[in-house]
Amino acid sequence: MSFTTFHTKKSSVGEDCLWIKDGNRYICVSYIYFPNNGQIQYAASVLKSSASPEELTEEQIKGHEHTTIRRFQIRPVQTNLGNFLPYDEMLKQIRREMCHGAGCVGLRHPISRTDDTESLSSVEMLSDTSEYDSVVPQFKVSPRIYDVRTVHCIKYGYIDEEAHGQDYYFTQRTIFICFKGLAKTGDLLYGACIHHQGAYSLEEYDEPELDDDSHYETAMMRIEKCPVQMSIPKEFRHQLKKDAEHREDVMYLILDKIKTRIGGLLQIKGQRL
Repeated sequence: MSFTTFHTKKSSVGEDCLWIKDGNRYICVSYIYFPNNGQIQYAASVLKSSASPEELTEEQIKGHEHTTIRRFQIRPVQTNLGNFLPYDEMLKQIRREMCHGAGCVGLRHPISRTDDTESLSSVEMLSDTSEYDSVVPQFKVSPRIYDVRTVHCIKYGYIDEEAHGQDYYFTQRTIFICFKGLAKTGDLLYGACIHHQGAYSLEEYDEPELDDDSHYETAMMRIEKCPVQMSIPKEFRHQLKKDAEHREDVMYLILDKIKTRIGGLLQIKGQRL
């Protein structure tokens, strides 16, 4: 029995972790496309290899799918490809956008630096500070990690949306993280500091003027005096090496840990040493 399909104003088309072979590259992409207006959100991860699809390892697939999912959840590309595109043409447009346009992941919100003279007491130091909760089992790192001297610093900004009844409230958060880890065991320590301010919507907000050095100083103080302890899965431990090409997956894992609230509080510091 034959049939036809069509899209309306309410239609959307999406897939999670679709794999595309393009020459010696294997692309993992997640997207949601709105045919009526041509808007799309997508994120992707690219694996360069000379192997055939049957020879891709489970570890490679798992790692790239994890990266793609996290990119799509946190920083998808948002653009317009044109309305009512056929399926194959839509995928070609995504591929073209990845190579010659917005890339594989959306841009972080640009954050300007100024000589901010505000004291850290005006920054989010208390409301999003999680104290050690003895009720929740805590992972314990090896004592060796405290001797690691190389500390990595990252900054990540995003917009939070919270619903209160029929009303929605938006918060712009900037997280400053200092962390160090052992590639061999996956043991990791981090401390973090969060700046927050109100936002008008997911798309409209004022760029915060921050003193990055002061925020990193607070995060460094926390990694020294009251770090959060965690373990990095085996497939991402190589990103803890000094010569790692990137540490994106480790960053997302730390962000996941921070956002896993204890007692309603973000995990930016742990038990005092």
